[in-house]
Amino acid sequence: MIEDLDRCLHEEGVDAIVVEGNGFEKPDVYWMTGFRSTDSVIALHPVDEETVVAAGYHTVTRVQRESFVKRTFDLTEVYDRLRAEKKRVLENQDLLYEPFLQAHFSGKVLGVPDHLPVSSVLAIRGLGYDVRVVPYLLKDARARKEPREVKAIQKAADATMYAVGRAVELIKDCDIGPNHQLVHQGRALTVGDIKVVLDTALIEKRAEAAEDSIVAVGKKAFDWHYLGATKDVIKEGEPLIIDVFPRLKEERYIADVTRTVVKGTVSKRVREMFDAVKEAGDASVDALTGGARVDDVNKECYDVLSSHGFDSKFLNPKAEEGMTHGLGHGIGLEVHENPSMYEGEKRFQEGHVMAIEPGVYLRSVGGVRIENDYLVTKGRAKRLTQGLEDVIFV
Repeated sequence: MIEDLDRCLHEEGVDAIVVEGNGFEKPDVYWMTGFRSTDSVIALHPVDEETVVAAGYHTVTRVQRESFVKRTFDLTEVYDRLRAEKKRVLENQDLLYEPFLQAHFSGKVLGVPDHLPVSSVLAIRGLGYDVRVVPYLLKDARARKEPREVKAIQKAADATMYAVGRAVELIKDCDIGPNHQLVHQGRALTVGDIKVVLDTALIEKRAEAAEDSIVAVGKKAFDWHYLGATKDVIKEGEPLIIDVFPRLKEERYIADVTRTVVKGTVSKRVREMFDAVKEAGDASVDALTGGARVDDVNKECYDVLSSHGFDSKFLNPKAEEGMTHGLGHGIGLEVHENPSMYEGEKRFQEGHVMAIEPGVYLRSVGGVRIENDYLVTKGRAKRLTQGLEDVIFV
């Protein structure tokens, strides 16, 4: 939440935070300004004051019209001067920052995120300011979501569930052909076919794959971040992991959903994996409340898996099979945000939005993963990803 930004500034002992870039490439810029543009801006938030944005030419007018920032600083004259003197902007960042900071920063210590360009950090320091890199400040400030952010994540979740549902329908419509291959319209169904369906469905909902979707079949899914090769063929009885984490094109927020689908005969071992993962996820969510310790939620998951005979890195750091990744992560403008499930002593707060993704991976089988998104509340977490069963056998 924006209100958390001032709290984080006080805790870090810095008097302001400055970011630069455009809202498409820099989530921090979009979060601080609400300005959706390919035009770069500089955004400064002095502690306990309103954010102010510096930009030149028509971009200033666009910020005033399209963002939620009320204060702007016009750099047009500076850009005109650089152009007249045939100077490059990136080599003269001090000429942009000097008038802007003189007008709007009266503190002593200026915080910057770790992604602020080195040229800008050097330019600001060259102007005599005490610059401190605060890599986690904005990550912590963004962790709790405002109602408008939750609404956007819910919209992204609905789009994601629609897309995954379309992929499931495609698989369901397939016949089983030679060598146990799934056959659709006379040819073998491939990972590429499924990704086309996913991408097309997301476009219908004004969303797009944030990077790429994971469509991993059979034993290859043992590597839980294997994206899936376009020509990989889908086969009967093999678990197919579909992990989709799209971004809304307008609101920019992300959801993250995983379903594991099996077409045809389901082996006893695969059923055991599904049962364990489903129960572990349910137990985790039962513990996911405001004030709960992160590792208490983790333990619920891994204890259930252990009771089903599956290992985990959490209980056994040397584990090579079982659940070999974390239980989940925060989501928002990026697919991985705070809070982190690896910071076990921290506590969940109302307003956190979490992707919870228990999974089990065996070399001889592949993997089974189920992932849903939740809003942390005072009571039981609210599930945002509705409309598809967690266990999908077709």
